[in-house]
Amino acid sequence: MAADPDTVLYTLAGVVGPHGWGRADDTTNVMKSLTSMGFDTSFTLGDKDLALCLARTMMLTAGMPMSEVTEILAARLAVDDVTILPASDEPVRTFVQIQDGAWLEFQEYFVRRSHTDPVTALAYHGAADASPAPGVVEAIESADLLVIAPSNPPLSIWPILAIEAIEEAVRSHPRRVAVSPLFSGAALKGPAREVMAGIGLPEGTEGVLEAYRGLIDHLFVDVDDAHDAVLGDRFGVVVHAWNTHLSGADGGTTFASRLVEVTSS
Repeated sequence: MAADPDTVLYTLAGVVGPHGWGRADDTTNVMKSLTSMGFDTSFTLGDKDLALCLARTMMLTAGMPMSEVTEILAARLAVDDVTILPASDEPVRTFVQIQDGAWLEFQEYFVRRSHTDPVTALAYHGAADASPAPGVVEAIESADLLVIAPSNPPLSIWPILAIEAIEEAVRSHPRRVAVSPLFSGAALKGPAREVMAGIGLPEGTEGVLEAYRGLIDHLFVDVDDAHDAVLGDRFGVVVHAWNTHLSGADGGTTFASRLVEVTSS
């Protein structure tokens, strides 16, 4: 389970940008032109990235469901050996409540305001009425191992789990593992630590365990957080320490093999 289908697409296609999002070797000519004409480009996209977004918008406007659009985009990027599924074909929108009580749409909070506002609550509009996209529950139920990616739990994973049928499928799965997004209590990028604290979750590994209470059997943390392994007993979770800062030519292959090996025993 991961939150950003574009990043998943780009990563599997081998074209993800150097920062872990967007397209590699992209240009920003469209944004530069818009800026020169006085338009707001605070949400900056590269030209190739924008092209994919435009293609998706055109297909959605034509009435195609998100699941079909995602399948077409994967084929265009030659990702044909993995099935990428959006959580739902229906819109589920994340809203963020900040310290002064105002509610902001996610992109307003995250991009325009650079996720600097202290967060006090989250809401996932549309989740109560949304159904899983075709194949999502079946994919979860048929998986030998369910892995929750090292994403921000409240902002990235909880919106998916807010769809009741998906949450139930995860809860019922016999082999579930998550990878912590934190390193010595902080994320490599993004406001995971701040958001988790703002909505009342404990610090560090304990907060990740609380965020996934009842949803996982194993948690992988970075080697620098190995001392947190004892926390797992309180949650009924086995905590494993490994180098989760993945980089270089290996691309996480060794870690993935270790994850499967440990959780199959």
